[in-house]
Amino acid sequence: MMEINKIYNENCLDTMARMPKFYVDVILTSPPYNTSRKGSSLDNASANVRYDEFNDCKTDKEYIEWTLNIFKGYDKVLKQNGVIIYNLSYSSENTHLIWLVIAEIINKTNFIVADNIIWKKPTTSPNNCSSNKLTRIVEYIFIFCRKNEFHTFKCNKAVSSLRKTGQKMYKNYFNFIEASNNDGKNDIHKATFSSELVRKLLKLYAKKGYLIYDSFMGTGTTAKACIIEDMNYIGSELSKRYIDFSYNRIKPLLDQTRLF
Repeated sequence: MMEINKIYNENCLDTMARMPKFYVDVILTSPPYNTSRKGSSLDNASANVRYDEFNDCKTDKEYIEWTLNIFKGYDKVLKQNGVIIYNLSYSSENTHLIWLVIAEIINKTNFIVADNIIWKKPTTSPNNCSSNKLTRIVEYIFIFCRKNEFHTFKCNKAVSSLRKTGQKMYKNYFNFIEASNNDGKNDIHKATFSSELVRKLLKLYAKKGYLIYDSFMGTGTTAKACIIEDMNYIGSELSKRYIDFSYNRIKPLLDQTRLF
């Protein structure tokens, strides 16, 4: 049996291979975007620029194949009617890859895009100095479900009223979330994931006590959000340095919960 509330120092495919079938309630992650400038697919470079244990400079083909293998792992471990909350972005040098990835996931896996959410940040830095490209202040959150669960996947939309026929009417929710850029700079990663964003997403698609899996835990933002929202987590992370940072980051939260 997998140990929960733990970040495993390994490839996410290895973590998922050891998980029981249909084990996690929700998958929430922000994978490497393959956007390191030197390694864009336009020049076929292979230098590792952004992460200490991961090559963020794959070709389009390599990155797509890597993503498809991960989604096949998701299909094994995600509970029925669960969702994958997938934050993905692109670089100014490689604007097309994000859309190729989404198309190939739909074409070659058991998943389909059930919804998409725009994450609006309060600020952006640096500004785009290009003569023809805009400065991006939003990123995309793709909500994936299995194709045969498109009408049944779980979401926490509240019932606003009942019609005389008994039909439920639901409160209106917009696919636009404003949340902080990140949780601040640190010594090992200049832009952590936003715990404000993760908490808002979890409130939409998860409940207290749910088990959340983050296949790219990074500096522990998903773990932090799960602790605050009274949920359980499992993470995978290649970098031992990132894992050590994550546990130091969430330790004050764990110590605080023991007081109550």
